[in-house]
Amino acid sequence: MASLAFLLGMIPGTEKVESAENQLRTDYAAYKEFEQSDELKHFLELEKEVKSNDFIVRKKKIRKKDYPDSIEYQKEIEYETLKKSEKFVWYFKTKKKYPFKEIEKWNLTFEEPFREPKLDKEKWITRYYWGDETLGRSYVFPDDKSFIKEDGNVEFYDNKARIVTRTEKAEGLVWIPEHGFSDGKFDFTSGLISTARSFRQKYGIFTAKVKMAPGSVTQAFWMVGNQMLPHIDVAKYDRGKLFCNFFWPSRNGSPHRSVSKTAGTRYANNFYIYTLEWTPNKLTWKINGKVFKTQTSGVPQDEMYINFSTSLKEYGSESDLPSAMEIDWIRVYKLKD
Repeated sequence: MASLAFLLGMIPGTEKVESAENQLRTDYAAYKEFEQSDELKHFLELEKEVKSNDFIVRKKKIRKKDYPDSIEYQKEIEYETLKKSEKFVWYFKTKKKYPFKEIEKWNLTFEEPFREPKLDKEKWITRYYWGDETLGRSYVFPDDKSFIKEDGNVEFYDNKARIVTRTEKAEGLVWIPEHGFSDGKFDFTSGLISTARSFRQKYGIFTAKVKMAPGSVTQAFWMVGNQMLPHIDVAKYDRGKLFCNFFWPSRNGSPHRSVSKTAGTRYANNFYIYTLEWTPNKLTWKINGKVFKTQTSGVPQDEMYINFSTSLKEYGSESDLPSAMEIDWIRVYKLKD
């Protein structure tokens, strides 16, 4: 499986990859619109007429000196003018090369461009699904120093979302596996957005343009299903490193782990396109279209939903606050039947 613009062999680089994919989508929309236009229909009818035997016979019957005043001449000139026009040259050149074969294999099943200055609550919940489903409340884990607030920690500017971790007093639930839930007090807050209620998908391309913040705040683009496992970190920034991880269940109770990391400082303060390509037999992680990791064991076979979150862990430094993970856009594709 390969992803849209990346199939064209574009040089990795956020702006180049994004520009190529956006241009491909724009050209495809323009091509399909022109393909159905009355303008093209008229041209093709005109072309059929001027190349017909009947037209050639009529033309031969007209005296040479009279031809410039004939309807046939007018039609022939119109045809030649349209044929050489920029619009028609582009259309027929594109039709011959037809760079849209790959894009036509895919349906865009989910898109979030963050064009509104508020979170679309039809798409997103702002707490863990398990807390939403069983408690109707947010909760965090014992190693979290920040509490996931349901409002106030997702901000918007310039058609982008910012999930913020900041110094702020809060109270909420902590899930301790050995004991259950208990009340906790926090000096810091963080945020989460999840499509658990609105969108889930099995297989496809899951991609987002994200800027991680420098420092020790944990930030992640991750996927999970109804159970805690399998769990996929499409991209996770933690303690100065970028991780692409996969955790899946085993028979002995201890989960299987596939952890891959790279020095992450270059991924902070810059936008990158992080992508997971998921087929029945393989998971492929990409950064700006370049393969970073592949996995063929334990590949999930159930629908999963997407999440973006930030948190200050027990090892994190409060000197890095406030901190914000920024998301420009999110898209999910699925192969057509």
